[in-house]
Amino acid sequence: MKPEQCRIILVRPRDPNNIGAAARAMKNFGLRDLVVVSPHPPVWAEVKSAVGAADIIARARVVATIAEAVADCTRVVGTGDHTRFKKQQTIFTPVMLREAMTAGTVRTGLLFGPEKNGLTNEDLSFCHQVVSIPTAPGCPSMNLGQAVAICCYELTREQASEDLPSAAREIDAASAGEIEELLRLAVEAMLVAEYLNSQNAPAKTEEFRQILLRLQLTRREVNLFRGVMRQLERKLRNSSFLCD
Repeated sequence: MKPEQCRIILVRPRDPNNIGAAARAMKNFGLRDLVVVSPHPPVWAEVKSAVGAADIIARARVVATIAEAVADCTRVVGTGDHTRFKKQQTIFTPVMLREAMTAGTVRTGLLFGPEKNGLTNEDLSFCHQVVSIPTAPGCPSMNLGQAVAICCYELTREQASEDLPSAAREIDAASAGEIEELLRLAVEAMLVAEYLNSQNAPAKTEEFRQILLRLQLTRREVNLFRGVMRQLERKLRNSSFLCD
């Protein structure tokens, strides 16, 4: 993977030193795209430990939500220790992820959670894949800056060309923002159809987001489904049973 194709996303970080360390690790391996999601108010103004990486911090964007941070990404990867992930999820190591991504030309967002508790299930619902750095069982979690450094190193490490998988489908892969717009239209239709309601909508929305991400849809496929969802919603709103 080329460094310019990877975005490091720090979600709700609490320690300015860790933000600085992450920026320094990015600089070490040629990455420049840093986005910080909803940092605690005093944190961003106190960023330290970014020796030689002041340009990374100066260029970094601060956004309110993960959806904003990944809107133009085609692949979104969540990180954490393996004990935090659901059993049905396939957990990649950084090496496995690099092997799966090296031939790709898509923008990838790599999410790192807050220091205390890591990414939540809701955070992870935005991710196509999850990755965990193999660690000793007695100490599974890592310092944020160290985790960023290891992932940056592995993802930018060169791989022999004969080992590269085909990336033909990735060329037209839908971005996370396009998937989110499709999800929004689907949720609206399901609310009109009364399949979803105010009680079950949040949890079901996370489930449907994960299903859509697993499908790895192309932009053309997303556009087709968006057209279907718009038409379904219009028909449902105008159907006679809603007027009874």
